[in-house]
Amino acid sequence: DAVNTVESPTVKAIISAADDVVAALTSEVIGTSPVELDGVRGNVRTRPTNLANLITAAMLDGTGADIAITNGGGIRASIEAGEVTKGDVLTVLPFGNYVVVKELKGSDVLAALELGFSTYPEPLGGYSQTAGLTIHFDSSKPTGSRIVEVLVGGVALDPDATYTVATNDFMAVGGDNYTMLTNGPTVGEYPALDEVLITYIEANGFDAAVEDNRVTDLARSE
Repeated sequence: DAVNTVESPTVKAIISAADDVVAALTSEVIGTSPVELDGVRGNVRTRPTNLANLITAAMLDGTGADIAITNGGGIRASIEAGEVTKGDVLTVLPFGNYVVVKELKGSDVLAALELGFSTYPEPLGGYSQTAGLTIHFDSSKPTGSRIVEVLVGGVALDPDATYTVATNDFMAVGGDNYTMLTNGPTVGEYPALDEVLITYIEANGFDAAVEDNRVTDLARSE
């Protein structure tokens, strides 16, 4: 049987007031970007972009970790040049994932990168967006054997050394097949990734939103 419902003015008023609060929060301007911040799906799943680099810089800054790794597929939108609002950041990072720091062996970091670059040049939701690393890989080599050289803060990655790695809670428990990230202990938990990025932008602006040479495909370089 059909159910007849009657609109409640009281409930409607509560919902309207909540909508007004949300609108006020999401419309708050946190900075002005001089450039478009690239979150195009095909880009963030195949290579570093200025937006991905900004996000991973925020992860390092907010945690003090040696390395940041997040999945390109978690970046869901671009942001136009000009005023940037909290709502823009929530559109980019809509999942509410929070930042965690793991203690991992260099060998686990290497395994994570092998996974992240395993399908290149085909897009991968688990593509490794990183900070704190310089990565040389060879896409002509077989999956699992593509990473040629990794520098951590300019120093060669030591497979036996322990590093602090900032990532998101989804990946930390093996999401996107990052099972190697479960090997080490969690040594820190931080706010949601969108909050970490907002805090970083408010304090530091957009200088980290650049494209650089942190990743090089030796098969394509001259």
